[in-house]
Amino acid sequence: IYDQTLLLGRLVEDLRDLALAEAGRLPLERTAVALDRLVQRVVEAFQNQAHERQVTLTAEIAQQVPPVQADAQRLEQVLTNLLSNALRYTPPGGSVTVRCAADASWVTLAVEDTGVGIAPEDLPHVFDRFYRTDKTRSRAGGGTGLGLSIAKQIVEAHGGKITAQSTVGKGST
Repeated sequence: IYDQTLLLGRLVEDLRDLALAEAGRLPLERTAVALDRLVQRVVEAFQNQAHERQVTLTAEIAQQVPPVQADAQRLEQVLTNLLSNALRYTPPGGSVTVRCAADASWVTLAVEDTGVGIAPEDLPHVFDRFYRTDKTRSRAGGGTGLGLSIAKQIVEAHGGKITAQSTVGKGST
C-alpha cells in the first residue's frame, strides 16, 4: 500500500506539472546555467544506478559551452527523465552517453544509449502522455508514463526542441 501511495503521489505531481506546462503556466526560474556542471552533476548522481545495471555511463562535454538562461531544476528534471529511460532500456554491458555541445545558434544536450531501441511505429509517439512502447510493462515496474511528455513541455517552455532517433536493437538518442 505504501509503494502504491508513493506511485500515486508521483503520478499526481507529474500530471500537475504537465497540465501547467501545457497551459503555458509552468513557473520557470531562469538564471544563467552552466550546462557542463549540470550534466556532470546529474551523471554523477546516476553512476551507482548505472553500475548496478552494469551499464557504462559517461559525459562528453565540448569545450566552451556557454551558459544558457534557463531554470536549472527543470533542465535537471529533463535530463533525469532521459537518463532514467536510457538506463532502464540499456542491457548489461551497454553504454549511455550524455553529450553537451554548442554551435552558433543552439546548445544541444543528447542522451544516447545502446539499448533495445524504439520501433519506427512507436517513435512518433514517445513524447505522448502515458504512451508506452512496451505494452507489457506495468506502472509499478516503470514510471508514470509521463516523463518524456513532461520533458518535451519543459524543453519547449524554454524555447527549445526535443527529438528522438532510434534503431531497434542498436539504441536511441
